[in-house]
Amino acid sequence: MNNKKSSIFTFTVPSELKLLLEAAQQIGYYDSLSEFLRDTIRYTLENKKNLRIAIAYELYTQKRISIGKASEIIQTNIEETKEIFADR
Repeated sequence: MNNKKSSIFTFTVPSELKLLLEAAQQIGYYDSLSEFLRDTIRYTLENKKNLRIAIAYELYTQKRISIGKASEIIQTNIEETKEIFADR
């Protein structure tokens, strides 16, 4: 487990999705619903480069992250990140 601060999110899901989320925990695949959701979010971000680019661009233009951090999120070097952002 990392030492970064955690935040609590509350959200609404359809009952069918709730059923699936609960079952994933009940079968023991995940120790908790939180672990399952964190894994799902990480998987989504790893596999959707366009989403990572959009998120990094948004955070960078809001001056919430540096170009270096944006490069880490996008998984490119700084020069490539600058080129990607220039095209937006």
